[in-house]
Formats: sequence, structure tokens, C-alpha cells
Amino acid sequence: MSTTQCADLHTALLAASSAALRRRWAAGLEGWPAPVEAADRVELEERMLANRPTVVFLDLALPGLSGLDGVPDIQRLNPGARLVLLASSPSERQAVFALVAGARGYCDRNIAPSQVKKAVEVMQRGEIWIGRHVVPHLLRRISSLTPAGPDARPGGRLARRFDFLAPREREIALLVGSGANNKEIAERLRITESTVKAHLTSVFRKLGVPDRLRLALFVRRQRAPAGARRAPSRAPRRSTSRPADA
Repeated sequence: MSTTQCADLHTALLAASSAALRRRWAAGLEGWPAPVEAADRVELEERMLANRPTVVFLDLALPGLSGLDGVPDIQRLNPGARLVLLASSPSERQAVFALVAGARGYCDRNIAPSQVKKAVEVMQRGEIWIGRHVVPHLLRRISSLTPAGPDARPGGRLARRFDFLAPREREIALLVGSGANNKEIAERLRITESTVKAHLTSVFRKLGVPDRLRLALFVRRQRAPAGARRAPSRAPRRSTSRPADA
């Protein structure tokens, strides 16, 4: 898709009290229409309803937002918008709750303009924008927060469906479970990204899962040792590391 076509189809909303931050993010949206901006929650809610943005870069320190607690209400104003939450001190723990709150991306608010562009491209492919080294921790922690239903447990209906995947589909599903994105899977298997997407569409349909995050959680549960699945989850340790831009 050309940048002209992209500009015709998408609108970005940049929400931060700092004009410098908004300018920094806007620099990465070359080829898009001029982004809509909001400096506090009131303006954010107005822009979400009036402009119907497709992508929202949202500083968690936005006045009136109340951090992650306010994100679900913002998402409900425009369920189709892809939210990228930006933090002054990103952490693995907060990354988990950002996705649970409905975000499609999470990173340092001082993200480079070039990474803003990459984040948008990743989300347009239906993937999640988050630090690569955070993904394994993220999947483990979301697994502990999301109880497995009977269909997802070993021997359940969903688990039995996994056995009916074609060899290549199963291979791709396992790579998704390890945190690989479409480009990495394509390079590893020496196939095109469009072929990866086609296989994933078939996997989602056969397993009845809505997206790659649910697929990754399912795969990790199937691969976990039985003792690990039964072990009680421990309280996550607070991490001081920052996720690298994906």
C-alpha cells in the first residue's frame, strides 16, 4: 500500500500533555494526514468520538486519564482504534496489564520517530508492538492471569483440534507460541509473509481462536509440563528493565 493510499484510509490521534512528545511521535507518521492531538482526557474523549482515529498513541501520564485504569473507557469510545500506550518507565508487569486493558502496543514514550512508523506497520498486520525480550515474560504472566477453560486444557476439545493442524500450520503455531512475529517466521521457514498469514488464518479457524495472542497462550499451555500447569502462580517480581522498541 502506498503512503498516499495509507493517508486516505487512516487517522492518528496523539494524546500527551507535552507538545514536544506529540511532535516527536508525529515525525514518524510521514505520509499520513496531519494527526489529531489531545493534551488531556477531555480532549482525548472528544477526538475519539469526533475523529474516529484508527491509531492512538496515548501517554499513560495524560492528565485525567488515571493511568491504565482509564484505558478501557477510552477504548470503548472507539473499539476499532488500535491503542499504543506509552510510559515514562516501561516495565514487564505494566506491559501485561496494558494488553489486558485493550492496548495493541506498549513502549517507552520517548520512542524514536522511526519506531513510531514501525509500530503502526506492525499493528496494521494484526500483530502486537512490544519489546521483543518482553514477549516470553508477557506470555507467562498473561497465562497466569487468564485461567484455561476446559476446552484449552490437554485432552480438551481445543487441544484435540491442534492434532488436526497440517504439519506446516503446527510449525507456525509453535513459533507464534515462542513469540516470533510473521517476518521472523517467514525468514526461519523460508516462505513469504503472505504465506505465513494464510496459514495463520487457517490455524485461527481450525482452533477457533480470535488472534495470535490467544493462539500463543494456547500453545504455551499445551507445551507446559503437567506439573507446571498445576503449580500455583507466584506473584510477579517487579522489573526495572525497559522493553526495547520492537
